[in-house]
Amino acid sequence: MRRQNVQLIALARQGDPIARIEVGRRYLLGIEGFARHVQTGLDYLTHASLRHNEQAARIVGESLSLQEVVQLDVLPLLAFAAKTDSAVCKFKQGLWTLAVGRDEHEAAKLMSAAAAAGHEAAQRALDALQRSDSDTDSAASPLQRVLQSLAADTGIDADAVALMAARSALDAADLAHLLDALAAGTSLQPKGNIELDDFVVQATRLAAQQQRDVKRLSPELVEASLDRRAHQGDSWAAFTLGRALCGIDADGLAASDLSAAPALRRGTALLFRAADAGWTDAWLHLYRLHADQKLPIANAQLARFCLEKAAHVGNRQAQTKLGALMLKSSGTLAETEQAISWLHKAATEGDDHALELLSSLHLPLRGSAAEARSAIEEVRRDYPWLALRMQLSRDFGLTKLEALCVDVADGLRPWGLVVGKNPFIVQSRLSAPRAIPALTAAALDNLRRTAMLLADSGGDGYALEGDARRRSLLQRRAFERLGLDEAMFFAKASTNELDTLRQGPRWAFRAKAQLQMALAA
Repeated sequence: MRRQNVQLIALARQGDPIARIEVGRRYLLGIEGFARHVQTGLDYLTHASLRHNEQAARIVGESLSLQEVVQLDVLPLLAFAAKTDSAVCKFKQGLWTLAVGRDEHEAAKLMSAAAAAGHEAAQRALDALQRSDSDTDSAASPLQRVLQSLAADTGIDADAVALMAARSALDAADLAHLLDALAAGTSLQPKGNIELDDFVVQATRLAAQQQRDVKRLSPELVEASLDRRAHQGDSWAAFTLGRALCGIDADGLAASDLSAAPALRRGTALLFRAADAGWTDAWLHLYRLHADQKLPIANAQLARFCLEKAAHVGNRQAQTKLGALMLKSSGTLAETEQAISWLHKAATEGDDHALELLSSLHLPLRGSAAEARSAIEEVRRDYPWLALRMQLSRDFGLTKLEALCVDVADGLRPWGLVVGKNPFIVQSRLSAPRAIPALTAAALDNLRRTAMLLADSGGDGYALEGDARRRSLLQRRAFERLGLDEAMFFAKASTNELDTLRQGPRWAFRAKAQLQMALAA
């Protein structure tokens, strides 16, 4: 380094403000024997002694590009310099004010002042900003028109400004301004780039969160960006584009806004990728697509596979549909139990359709819950074991024979009760087992408590009850003495009605309306 420069640096370090400014300027520009080193230049120009120095602020604003000003977080210096007579700083501040969507009027004012001082780029930007709506490009936003006017031979990196505007809007969750910035960016780079693709996907995701659309962007652009991001491993992009290509509107986003045209096979491939990445709703979409016989990709076996995957990962709708289909076709007790298990899981999560289907497996009883509760308490004083069975019958809609003979401990299931085969009845249709779900958490708790009490101490509870004949006699005497109506606790059902509840196809005919609603949901 030349002797004069060494002396200048020495003066700057000794506190000479003029020397500090000059050293900072030379470092920023890399001139007169100084290698360009932006951070060192800023250290000199932003020294505490130069905090209110207009010349230092002007040098920073004029020497750095707008992109560098933003990246180095010296925007306050640019704003300060814009208050001086520097046309360059006024122009840059006006462009940044427009880019972040703060004040279009203020941006025009700053650019006008810069243009009056002879700044050509500012004049171009001002003309574009003041363009009337009757012009051919009236659909473009003010930011887009300004950046297009600055795209060539102005020393401004319009692409970078568009991306900075997009980043600022995204940080503020300002979807409208984000879409304007992206429209400007894509008009400058029609083929896009990695950073622009990321912003387009982020904008689409923000629109989904806010239940709004992305109509400012062309479907072709959104599709291309989502596709590239999906192939880079973005599972949300794969899920969103997969739905769109299959014609599925979701999260406030129309499929036609995200893709140029449907493409079922490509869309299902993306949905499979999204499902494997953890987007569990994708399995349910795949089930619906493959179950639709009108579509060329219809495949009953694949549809069932996707439905089972969705149910296993906890999708409530899938659990309801799978349980309904299994119950509809069940021919054995094991199949019925499995179907009820799925429906019970969905009902526990609040699925109304699942609860209605489970309710259809219950036989009706008379009387209100309050009246039944009062009667059970009266019986409990003298016949505690009978009271337990009365409550059980009330919770599960049992016939008198089922209520008095059921082995509760053996029939207990996580979802309800299985009334086992009755060994005292010769007719197989009357003695066949029946699976009955619990409709409430309270009913399930009562069932578990009853099973524990009746089976306690190696079966002493059952010994105290006596055999089936003794239970029947005690029940009849208790009801006669207290004047209780059996219809309040024991369901009346014919053999055919009970068979309907045991056989899936017959049950499906009886519960046709509930079944159709559950499968159509």
